[in-house]
Amino acid sequence: MENKKKNHTILLVDDEEGIRNVLDITLSHAGFRVLLAPDGDTGLKVFKSQKPDIVITDIKMPGIGGIELLKQIKQISPDTEVIMITGHGDMDLAVKSLQYEAADFITKPIDSTELELSARKAVDRMSINNRIKAYTDDLEGLIREKDREIDESQSLATIGQTVAGMSHVIKNIAGGLKGSSFILEQGIENENREYLVKGWEMMKGNIDKITNLSLDLLNYAKTSRLKLKKINPNHPAIELVTLLNHRAVEKDIKFALSTLDENLSILVDCDAIYNAIFNLVTNAFDSFDIMDVSDTSGAGENDEENREKTGRAGKEVTILVEKEAEWIVYRVRDNGGGMDENIGQSVFKEFITTKGAHGTGFGLMTTKKIVDEHKGLIFFETRKGEGSEFIMKIPLHLPDEREK
Repeated sequence: MENKKKNHTILLVDDEEGIRNVLDITLSHAGFRVLLAPDGDTGLKVFKSQKPDIVITDIKMPGIGGIELLKQIKQISPDTEVIMITGHGDMDLAVKSLQYEAADFITKPIDSTELELSARKAVDRMSINNRIKAYTDDLEGLIREKDREIDESQSLATIGQTVAGMSHVIKNIAGGLKGSSFILEQGIENENREYLVKGWEMMKGNIDKITNLSLDLLNYAKTSRLKLKKINPNHPAIELVTLLNHRAVEKDIKFALSTLDENLSILVDCDAIYNAIFNLVTNAFDSFDIMDVSDTSGAGENDEENREKTGRAGKEVTILVEKEAEWIVYRVRDNGGGMDENIGQSVFKEFITTKGAHGTGFGLMTTKKIVDEHKGLIFFETRKGEGSEFIMKIPLHLPDEREK
């Protein structure tokens, strides 16, 4: 027990030399290492240099008084135990010292037993506080570990869903390849050119699916590490329109772009943002293919006649780049087939495609992941048979840790 007390240091601050000497003897005999200071200014310097465990200070001293010394010590080291020495007429000051988190106060004339008891209680409080801190740290560590386990389990669940969905896509492709091979074989055996052409067209379609699946997998995987740089938010959209304009012409789609007038810059992975918008635009383009397959009312007639019969406007896809408060907003709007409610609720959550047999299911998952990596938001509005609008919001300023 004696050795334990010798491990603790007490700083004694009192302007009366006789009291310092008596209390020094008492505390040293009790097993404490004692530092002495004749006034508050000296006491503060000693405290900063020696960092004692406990401070015992007179409440009234010239220069820095006991209350001010208490306040400054608590600012430097909130866990330090400070015991105040007061006279009988200083009770108001004693109560005030407790408001500034003094641990205890003892009154003059000082009883040696009371002094030693107060110091021992301070040691006990430090021990309890240390144990509470250790317990709290252990608890925080346990919580972090559980959070990590939960994150891992959620990641595993996501991987499981992805693998299951991907297996479905691969089975469809494998089935298509098997069917096209059979038709090709029949065409070769029977020297039937019609079968050969049909089988080859089916084969090419499935090869395209394999290519798209591979590209989607690569895009999905490489979004985990962003390469951030400052760009004009218009640039990805302008580059995309330049690339896809010929496809819009082939599909007879009016493809428009509305950009920001402001000269702004955002810190993003330019390639990732480009891929995210690309997925949304190609989905918008493909929505007309699905609509054309399902709507046979104008089959075999030209687009002008179809518009007159159905009352629909021509095919339109628009990209809009906007600024809303602290967000850069990318909108991809189409007047295609839209989505029904069931698909709409799951479109970002599961491995699904809105393109029927033509899709891989990775596009919107990849886009959602890219937006999440940028600490952004993505949502959409859609009406079956009337079109959809996907809204992608990217913060103007990413958190500091992403900029380092």
